[in-house]
Amino acid sequence: MQKKSNTLFYYLAGGILVLVYLLVSAGRRGDLFIYESGSMDIFAGKDAYAIHYVDGFHYYYSALFAILIYLLNFLPVYLGNLIWLALNAFLLYRIIILISRYFDLTVLTQKQKILFYILPFLFALRFTLSNFHNQQITICILYLILEGLRFIFSGNKLAGALLIALGINIKLLPVVLLPYLLYRKEFTASFLIIIFYAALLLLPGFILGFAHNNMLIASWWNLINPSNTIHNLDVDERSFHSLSTLLATLLVENVPDKFALHIRRNIMDISYEHLVLILNITRLVLVSFTLYFLRTKPFYSNVSTLHRFVEISYLLLLIPLIFPHQQDYAFLFVLPAVVFIIYCLLTMNPHLPKAKRNVLIFFLSFSYLCCNLSLIFGQYREYYDHFKILTYGALLLIPILAICSRIQKYSIKY
Repeated sequence: MQKKSNTLFYYLAGGILVLVYLLVSAGRRGDLFIYESGSMDIFAGKDAYAIHYVDGFHYYYSALFAILIYLLNFLPVYLGNLIWLALNAFLLYRIIILISRYFDLTVLTQKQKILFYILPFLFALRFTLSNFHNQQITICILYLILEGLRFIFSGNKLAGALLIALGINIKLLPVVLLPYLLYRKEFTASFLIIIFYAALLLLPGFILGFAHNNMLIASWWNLINPSNTIHNLDVDERSFHSLSTLLATLLVENVPDKFALHIRRNIMDISYEHLVLILNITRLVLVSFTLYFLRTKPFYSNVSTLHRFVEISYLLLLIPLIFPHQQDYAFLFVLPAVVFIIYCLLTMNPHLPKAKRNVLIFFLSFSYLCCNLSLIFGQYREYYDHFKILTYGALLLIPILAICSRIQKYSIKY
């Protein structure tokens, strides 16, 4: 009885803290203002993708998303913000539940269970706060991915495909799941995702008119086309972090970064064409490394739940690295990988050398620092952004995840 009372107290205390945070955060203007502005312009018959909002920002999301949030424009600003943030808080709670279902928590002691929840929370705290502070959509996309995959692998292909198609429609990032689902013999789900995506792309035509919707699709693609120079020299904002930003600042001496400090960071000076080649080769290498985590022949589907989680974790970890125009809030996608690494460290075979465990803990701690320096020592933020320290922290998670996936015992059912 005492244990249940303590649990209830912690839930109530946590709920009150979250509520207070949401009430305070709803008082500022974030990216939701851009979403709502783009929505209003789309309904007014304008090309929202050709308009700059606030200080030169674009509306990057789909026409369907503009329709879904349109009614928020008619609410008081504070109330609209609060509803949006509350939705994100609920979806974040669902993400925690969805992730925890992949793990056997019965093998953990009570202390280890606390660490299992607290340590990933601390690692991803900067990304979580940034999502709420900027009123971003990353939490929603991550939820659609995890919930969609849960439905697909539990047999409900229709619901799962619809959720993932919606995520791709809003923001292209979940498209990385399509090759993975095909590899894991989920042909029906993959086909349904493509069908649903096409339908969701055309659906706004019934509301906005098909001519207007077709124009918006063309303009949207022109804006997000990854071959655009602006996405390879990805330095329009100081806070950009991804491979495209990191390699541009490392390999081009006079990269057009108006926010750059007067401190050298490039190690080479190559042409734009060579930069694009190196960037695409690097992306290809990281994507190909997915095979390390798959470890089975194509079209083999009978793998354990934990094995599947590792595969998904790596794909999600790749998202903020291989896509351009990524800010710190997008690195919330590293959360599943961090959860698995921490679970592995907590359940590590006691017969493994202690030195190996300590090395893993050291590099995970170093990755944590790279990812959270702006939160810990925020007064030097411009230096972290200048050298793209966050990207190094995310890249370091790849070898840690790879090693832990070998250490952790999960079965492949042949």
